[in-house]
Amino acid sequence: MNIASKMPAKAAPAFENLFSPFRIGKVALKNRIVFQPHFTALGHLDGMGSDDLAAYHERRARGGTGLIVIESQAVHPTGKMSRRFISAWDPAIIPFYRKLTAGVQAHGTRIFGQLTHGGHTSLEHPPHILWAPSQMPEPSSHFSTKAMDVEDIEATIAGFAASARNAMEGGFDGVEIKVAHDGLLRSFASPFFNHRTDGYGGSFENRMRFSIEVLEAIKRATANDFPVGVRICLDEFTTFGYGLDYGLRMAEHLERGGCVDYMNSDAGSFSSYWMEIPPAAVTAGSFRGLNAALKKQSRLPVVAFGRIAPPSLAEDILVAGEADLIGFARQLVADPDTPEKLRSGQAHLVRSCIACNDACIYQVGHEKGIRCVHNPAAGRERDVDDRAIAPAALRKKVVVVGGGPAGLKIAEIAARRGHEVTLVERSQTLGGQVTLAARQPEHAIIAAVTDHLEAMLHHLGVTVRTSVDATPELLAAEGPDHIVLATGSEPNLPRTADKASPALELGRQVLPSIPGLDLPFVYSSDEVMFGAVRLGGRVLVIDNNGHWEGAGTAEYLADQGCAVEIVTSDLMVGGDIESGTRTLFYRRAAIKGIVIRSGLALKAIEPGRVTVCPVFSGAGTQGFGRYLLVAGDEQTIEGFDAIVAIVGRRSREDLYHRCRASRLLAGVTIERVGDCVAPRLIESNIAEAYAMGLAI
Repeated sequence: MNIASKMPAKAAPAFENLFSPFRIGKVALKNRIVFQPHFTALGHLDGMGSDDLAAYHERRARGGTGLIVIESQAVHPTGKMSRRFISAWDPAIIPFYRKLTAGVQAHGTRIFGQLTHGGHTSLEHPPHILWAPSQMPEPSSHFSTKAMDVEDIEATIAGFAASARNAMEGGFDGVEIKVAHDGLLRSFASPFFNHRTDGYGGSFENRMRFSIEVLEAIKRATANDFPVGVRICLDEFTTFGYGLDYGLRMAEHLERGGCVDYMNSDAGSFSSYWMEIPPAAVTAGSFRGLNAALKKQSRLPVVAFGRIAPPSLAEDILVAGEADLIGFARQLVADPDTPEKLRSGQAHLVRSCIACNDACIYQVGHEKGIRCVHNPAAGRERDVDDRAIAPAALRKKVVVVGGGPAGLKIAEIAARRGHEVTLVERSQTLGGQVTLAARQPEHAIIAAVTDHLEAMLHHLGVTVRTSVDATPELLAAEGPDHIVLATGSEPNLPRTADKASPALELGRQVLPSIPGLDLPFVYSSDEVMFGAVRLGGRVLVIDNNGHWEGAGTAEYLADQGCAVEIVTSDLMVGGDIESGTRTLFYRRAAIKGIVIRSGLALKAIEPGRVTVCPVFSGAGTQGFGRYLLVAGDEQTIEGFDAIVAIVGRRSREDLYHRCRASRLLAGVTIERVGDCVAPRLIESNIAEAYAMGLAI
């Protein structure tokens, strides 16, 4: 069933400007929404495009986007930041281009291609030889560079021209070059990276010469009315790089050259990665001033960028004249139908990007296909069509137990397939662990995951009953054909364990054997974040989680006035968090005085002290002993008023076993999903629930 067809028209905030037409040169756009370029890692290793990449962009066109600018494509063999970058200089790419552009344009959407040379930046380890204006590494990298010879510069310019010509022959409506957060052209323009004294360095004009010559070569290689834009880094956001004044000067110089048809705003660098793709800790709308400054000085169309949320902010920017077009990237990854929902008065059903970067940026940074934590179709559009879900052959009565992400998602999908769905939740509110995570500093936006799912259940008419403690008897009374248990998980601490639990009795679950975890001053993160306890004084957080449960809880306690210290057996706190997001956590931890000790394993807890030991030591080196990790000498940490032990979670699976054993539910299909199968992150739980919902 097409969910859009079920959406009744209703009053909604006006987006008159956002959905007004616009032109870039000869190219007519049906609205002001631009799908910003971003690496998807959906290309083939041989530099050719894939059916997955074409389907990914066609899906955003089907959702109503006005203009798509596809990801950076390399203009020269030395310019590939990943083997999955498209080889734009190679004429063999033209047949793929024609398929890609035709699929997008069939929906009335225009498509441009972004051209780049990766220069001193790469996602590969180790990379190939990196080209740069001067021999020096990007500060965030350990790999140095080759200072380009003039012949290298000429070859790169020729590559830009050939790539633009291929794009035009392949059906693109225009191209843009990248003088943005990564790549060669910005490094030549940047005083920090360019120390040359020849014709491509020294003066400002010489530093800009490379970009000017690239633009001139593209104009010569393409039709006079073929639009060429520039993605321009307005502020490098480092202590050593250039700021907004210099970025605006760059933009003005490029515009004055006469070869630019529009400007696409941008900021950040690999050394300030979190400003390239700002996570939740960077306030939505933070870059509005940069967009406005560029538009104020420029006569060209300007594309705004930078976590433009909520959608009403996009309209505000246009009304204020701060930009002509609105760039979205992750928002359209999370919900390709955002434009159509906004246009048709269904803004309340938009699946909002939560700026976690856990699936999109984290995935592609490892050269894996792009994903989204709460859109299972992202990057898998050929296999998963979230807009068209087939109705079930037989309508069933489905009862879902648990109102966390997994339970809400399976209730949504089952309802969209036409089943009669009832969801019961023992708490007064829905959300599960997301409710706790949203209370952590700089993390409130994660609640948008379950907020969206709640809105969908209301839209679909799902019966939701809260404050209901499900039992086999209660579930049997519902007369279900199918029961799905999504009862979640709980901290794996002895104090909260039901000793009569079948899971514990049967050895299906194991409590940690660390002495002292059952002492009264040892608390779980759930107790802290629920507000069941309010701690003060000096608090030690034991973090064996590696994600936000440990890091976020520690920061929450610091904000509550506690003196916080974190001990982890890992090499760092939050090692599984996307790197830019983790970097900002470490920055805040330093500001807030949170002490971090890594590489220390918890051995025992006693009143007034904790015993830990180094994970690595020089002990036990005889024979094969040198290949074993032998713990170091014990150390004690004293003087804490409370301990928050995050040592793992255990599934709440007892109801599942009781239901399977109940005669009252004989003949009823009983399944479980989410954390009550195995504690995991949101992405895995929602993807599992989505697939299970399609199978009911």
